[in-house]
Amino acid sequence: MSGHDELVRSHTYRDRRLPVDHRIQYILRAIESDPSADIATLARMLDLSPSRLSHLFKRETRHSLHSFLANRRLEKAAQLLARTETPVKEVSYIVGYSHAASFARAFRKKFGCAPNSYRDGTGTFETQDSCFG
Repeated sequence: MSGHDELVRSHTYRDRRLPVDHRIQYILRAIESDPSADIATLARMLDLSPSRLSHLFKRETRHSLHSFLANRRLEKAAQLLARTETPVKEVSYIVGYSHAASFARAFRKKFGCAPNSYRDGTGTFETQDSCFG
């Protein structure tokens, strides 16, 4: 299964269809390959303004690009924490956070525990919907 197919399966769209706009499909692939990319960088890839890209993304997926990126970064971080020994601070930088404290706050909000606690859990990424506790 291709990375794009996995991405589409892993993200639920309200209308359960693939984005029709090829630009949004391209952006989804770009986010999958580099979750640290920001909206301005993604917009430059398509020669669009950040606001235009955000509008197109929302129209096609019914999700804001900002929240989609934030969610994808945290999902990628959870995968890295569960599958590697990469230090938490480095994981935060890999997924696009410039401050480890901001990353830890966002991670705690999404998963219900600190990144180190998530890593110390006994399940795999696929079974860790929330932290153990």
